[in-house]
Amino acid sequence: MKKKGVALDLKEGLVYIYTLALGAIYVALLFYAIKKYGFDYSNIDFYLFFLFSLFFEFIPVRFQTFFENKFDEKYKEHDLYLSAGLIVSVLSAIHLNISNALIIPFLVFLVLRFNVLFSKNYYYFIFNVSSIGILVFLSYKVYNVFPNVVKNNLIFSSFVVALISIFYFVLNLSFVLSFLTLVYRRFSKDVIFKLIGEGRLTNLFSTSINTFIVYILYKFIGISAIPVSFFTVIGIQLGNYYATKYRQAKLDLLTALAKSLEEKDSYTFGHGENVAKISVAIAKELGMQDNELNLIEIAGLLHDVGKIGIPDFIVTKTGKLTRDEYEIMKEHPKKGYEILSQITEFKDTIAKWVLHHHERWDGKGYPEGISGEEIPLESRILMIADVYHALTSDRPYREAWSKEQAIGFIKDNAGIMFDPKIVNIFLKLIEGGSI
Repeated sequence: MKKKGVALDLKEGLVYIYTLALGAIYVALLFYAIKKYGFDYSNIDFYLFFLFSLFFEFIPVRFQTFFENKFDEKYKEHDLYLSAGLIVSVLSAIHLNISNALIIPFLVFLVLRFNVLFSKNYYYFIFNVSSIGILVFLSYKVYNVFPNVVKNNLIFSSFVVALISIFYFVLNLSFVLSFLTLVYRRFSKDVIFKLIGEGRLTNLFSTSINTFIVYILYKFIGISAIPVSFFTVIGIQLGNYYATKYRQAKLDLLTALAKSLEEKDSYTFGHGENVAKISVAIAKELGMQDNELNLIEIAGLLHDVGKIGIPDFIVTKTGKLTRDEYEIMKEHPKKGYEILSQITEFKDTIAKWVLHHHERWDGKGYPEGISGEEIPLESRILMIADVYHALTSDRPYREAWSKEQAIGFIKDNAGIMFDPKIVNIFLKLIEGGSI
């Protein structure tokens, strides 16, 4: 136990070492710039850039709800910022004395995140300030590789700024990805998703392109181009905000419909939640990451949503279904797919998993009769969770099976109805009391 504790301390220490190394580089660059270029206190543009940077770092992040400032419950009191401040950072590196440009990130975060600086988690503050400061300095250096050509040729200078913006964007992602990998103590798809998933990558890339456009405006109308771009960014953020709200509203509506369907029949009440719980347990054992677990949980909750399109007299029938009624009932996976595929993000994930959650390993399931690994892994998980909970629940035409009977049925049908690998994991979880 002691060795494990030491290992964890060492891993956590890497976060501090990485952050303090960036901080040391930033401070060294700042002192170098001040010594070589001085510091211009009288430049009014310096104060304007400071104010612009405050606005870009503060307001747009608050507008964009899917752009999470807080990446984990464990670290929820600390903000790791990724914002539209790229625009001001690049332009300040081009327009201001580099010493003035370098001090702006420190002043901005001193105002915005003063409490973090003087907490035990000061390294969040240091990371944000240092990474931006280093990128500002590098932007300045790249822009001034050909100073005379850049200043006198608008087309060439615009091309250079476009490259700087993309360079800033990629390097910024690299800094944050490294930081998150150390914080989470692993490099995984989940860490990458938290950084660039749910539209964040597109939004950050569009911001880097926007910098190029703002630079063109800046060359024609001067520093007033920055507040103009600020309102453009707010417009983009508001668009993202309402698009996210709309997607969430559709999901909430589908969840409410699925619950209302269960409430019509006391025998299936809570079925979706239980299928979701079992499915997530199996998926977690398979090593799926958090974003995948979230999706399979939603799939479990909504796997029977297609029954909304099945006549009530069939869905709520207390006796055994006739052959014709059963054929109609078998349409519910297709109807579920049609409903869920209306949400773009679900079309190739949840919708397909729901479509195939009644397929059998031997190919005798429905609606398409596919078999084996042709069936999406998530559908195979949903099927075993669905069958187990259905068997151990009361139905109008039979009493609930005992846990042992249901386990026996699943064992007997491994390689027939169910994926044998999923059956083994399911049995392991059952024996361990996780299900």
